[in-house]
Amino acid sequence: MKIVEKILWCFFVLIMVAAFCYGFLVGLPSTIPAIAMKSEKITEQKLRSALTDEQETELDEMLKPTAVTTSGAAPRGRSQSEVYRINKPLLERLANIAECQRELMKASSAVQEDGGLKVFDIRSDSLLERVGLRENDILRSVNGIALDFGALGAVMDSHSNSLEKLRSGNPVVIQIERRGTLKALVIDPTGI
Repeated sequence: MKIVEKILWCFFVLIMVAAFCYGFLVGLPSTIPAIAMKSEKITEQKLRSALTDEQETELDEMLKPTAVTTSGAAPRGRSQSEVYRINKPLLERLANIAECQRELMKASSAVQEDGGLKVFDIRSDSLLERVGLRENDILRSVNGIALDFGALGAVMDSHSNSLEKLRSGNPVVIQIERRGTLKALVIDPTGI
């Protein structure tokens, strides 16, 4: 084998390894390995320090409770919040509606009478866990708009609106009910 052929083969092998690594780490949203998806729980102060005044005002509006708990009580004031900063591979997995549906199917869920969705049997390192959902949480609203899992169109609209906000660098607020108390899960895309 001539030296030129050896160099070409080495170059070819190097390109194949690079393509494999790229496909493994970035690839299509449904093929992104769990290890590439990152979310980090941060403080609300840290989030607010990265927001513009307009984004902060919008966040305050979205953090106002819009849902009612199963006990029928609407909380006063603001919901407690947890902030999760996500990276691009996790955003791409969340952008894939089929992937989100598969994640919900892997966990167990039950539509509530009021249209909320109770999730349980959440797997470790799943999309659901990475955005802050825990066992027996009930999804109530997204960005201040009540969810109705009985109406597929409304859920699809909520998903696409949230995705648009995240891709434009704005946080998304998911209000959940956890053990009778409303909580706000804030998804921050600035880790992208």
